[in-house]
Amino acid sequence: MSKYVKEMMMDQLRADLGDDRSLLILDLKDLDAQSEYQLRRDLRKKSIRLRVLKNTLARRVFADLGMEDLGQYLTGASAAAWGGEGVAELAKEISRQVKTLKKPVIKGGAVDGVVVGPEQVEDITKLPSREVLIGQVLGLLLSPAREALALIGSPASTLIGQLEAHIEKQNSGSPAEAPAGEPAADAEPA
Repeated sequence: MSKYVKEMMMDQLRADLGDDRSLLILDLKDLDAQSEYQLRRDLRKKSIRLRVLKNTLARRVFADLGMEDLGQYLTGASAAAWGGEGVAELAKEISRQVKTLKKPVIKGGAVDGVVVGPEQVEDITKLPSREVLIGQVLGLLLSPAREALALIGSPASTLIGQLEAHIEKQNSGSPAEAPAGEPAADAEPA
């Protein structure tokens, strides 16, 4: 392969990755054509891209991007997967596909440029999605305001409840409910 073609392939990989620094390195060997087509189709639906790599060229590109430690996972048949909603969604979808097809192997990857091993990729799959994390953060931010509103509303509701009980007691008008030591209002003096 000529130097010009190699440069074009490296430029294409750089352009495809763009600003994305989260990716997974897979081993697709022993995957038949039908299974690979199904894998690519399912990943495409989730906006995840998959590209087979030439290891020597990929090492150079990853070194240029500051992820030279990914080179340790570039042995044998290698493919890179990136994109999707976020790194957690990417890892979950790839892990789901690996469990379904039983053939591809996750070699490792990078999360925002930090190289991770296959065990750490499995840990990433246990993280909640980006939307869930945003919801949790917003819940934490709003909880002091909710508590303050509850405290402000609490004394008023307690007072209203006590007033309603007192009015109900007055409306029942039963002389037997008069406090001890005081004659009932209807009772005649002796």
